[in-house]
Amino acid sequence: MVEEADLVIEPSGVARNATADTSTLAGCAGAYRVAVATPGMLLLGDANPSAEGRARVLMAGEIVTRMTVMEVINVIATANWRGTMLVATPLWQRRLYFDQGALKGAMSSSEDDRLGEVIFRSGGISRRDLERVLSDMSPTDRFGETVVARGIIDQAQLFQFLQRQSVEIFHGALLAGEGYYVFHLPTDEDDPVGTQLHIPIHGLLMEGVQRIDEMALFRERVPSSQMCPVPVPDAPAPKKLDETAEGLLRYCDGRRTIEELARLTGHGEFATTKAVYHLLQAKMVTLRRAANIDVETVARLVASFNEVMQDIFVAVATYGGVAQTRATLDAWIEGSGYGPFFGQGMDDFGCVDAAIISQALHAVEHDSPVEALHQALHELAAFALFSATTTLPRDQELTLARDVNRRLKLIRIE
Repeated sequence: MVEEADLVIEPSGVARNATADTSTLAGCAGAYRVAVATPGMLLLGDANPSAEGRARVLMAGEIVTRMTVMEVINVIATANWRGTMLVATPLWQRRLYFDQGALKGAMSSSEDDRLGEVIFRSGGISRRDLERVLSDMSPTDRFGETVVARGIIDQAQLFQFLQRQSVEIFHGALLAGEGYYVFHLPTDEDDPVGTQLHIPIHGLLMEGVQRIDEMALFRERVPSSQMCPVPVPDAPAPKKLDETAEGLLRYCDGRRTIEELARLTGHGEFATTKAVYHLLQAKMVTLRRAANIDVETVARLVASFNEVMQDIFVAVATYGGVAQTRATLDAWIEGSGYGPFFGQGMDDFGCVDAAIISQALHAVEHDSPVEALHQALHELAAFALFSATTTLPRDQELTLARDVNRRLKLIRIE
């Protein structure tokens, strides 16, 4: 894929800006010299590096593998350098602030790294409360101070979440497999804003390497965080199971995804995935894909079929056949295998409850539960029409059949 150029150098050697957005280069106003000119790379250096406020670049280059960022940070930690490292990929930029062999702070352009998202993933705030807080905030408000003021979390929890945010940004930077990095000595503008941390770099690197290696192993059995762990009935307790996995098992109900379990327990995605992997190894759980259920689609489908069923019941009610028709349909539901779809069955008017069905679908083991529901409702309506033939006169039976079949053809999932 060819990316849009920011700068174009003509065959004559004249350079010109190739984009209408000058904000990137505007922050670098000044005189430059060509430090390196080689095919595929042009490196410009400040013509006056001693000028006040200019950052001195110690290392810069292209990220060619996932080991690149790791190796550069290891050099920084070993040399005990103080400075700022920018890791830039086509999707995001992350800045890491280092001093005395420790991570002092971190910033990121990725929405997943925002403090609110970190607190949400950690189970400290609900999605609804997060959206409400964000909508109420003014441009000058700080998210952390706002959630503490509202009593959603306390000051000690905020500090823990800020530390977790910086650690996640650091680990996210290690995953960069393409892009560029720059490490430069700090300027007055490069000090991390807000809470100052002190997290040893070598410990973070060791944890990061461990996470990358272990997650590759876990993904062989746990393909994504959208899988639902299902407890194995009467599974014998293993001789050895760590506390995290043991505690997580109590929350596994076959409906909650690994992502939801991570929020519920506050363990985070990595620790939760690790616990699920150990539960799988111990044969305490199995995995199934989370049901992709659009509640609005279910409600629309059920409402359309309910209208058809009501008309069938009204027709048979004229001849006193409601009780017989309902009993026949209840027996059909029980024997058809569609019982789990319909929850408590039909009411006196032949209708089923959309809310109950939506809830019931989460427990149905099917790759496409809404499509399966659509099929089940079609078969239910068809059998209801068939049952009505024992009650209705021939002419009314034909009229009702034409009307019902026409309407059923119009009911679609999308």
